[in-house]
Amino acid sequence: MFTPGRYRAKAAEYAELAKAANGSEEAREFQRREASFTVLADNEQWLADHHDQTVQPGETDGADEATPVLVGAAAVQQ
Repeated sequence: MFTPGRYRAKAAEYAELAKAANGSEEAREFQRREASFTVLADNEQWLADHHDQTVQPGETDGADEATPVLVGAAAVQQ
């Protein structure tokens, strides 16, 4: 799993690649990737800062597991 710092480092790499790009199309692609990794870093940081406000899985005894249900022709035959 990535941490916000690793996402920011990757964003910085793409920012440097955009500066050295061999054309405007390539530069735009690197800038798009930089922005994407920056958003991922921001999201990971938010999750880390607000972990106590997110829904956590509870303890289960197995009673909440999904039960398979037959549908279609197989259900009619039973």
